[in-house]
Amino acid sequence: MTTVEEVFEALKPVKDPEIPVSITDPRVGIVKQEYIRVDDGLITVLFKPTAPYCPMGGLIGILIRHRLEELYPDYTIRVRVVPGTHSQEQAVNEMISNNERYRSIVEQMKQRGMM
Repeated sequence: MTTVEEVFEALKPVKDPEIPVSITDPRVGIVKQEYIRVDDGLITVLFKPTAPYCPMGGLIGILIRHRLEELYPDYTIRVRVVPGTHSQEQAVNEMISNNERYRSIVEQMKQRGMM
């Protein structure tokens, strides 16, 4: 079984699309160890966008989910916005969790060389 610390380390290469800084960098605080939970077969990551109206909030969540699905194929990955930290929280969470929409966005990002 993987640990919170391992998941946190695995997220270090993921960068905020607006600023080229790791989402785990304490200066931006998008993902902190306390936002990660590992249970039997489930990894849950909460993230806090840099601003309540962050236009890249959904994309950050997509990048987190994609990274973890690649590294932990035997786990279910659940990614959500920290409650109350984004003005479009419900829409962002839906974008990340809707499998069809998620796959479409990942494919578009790959075609554009963003992944």
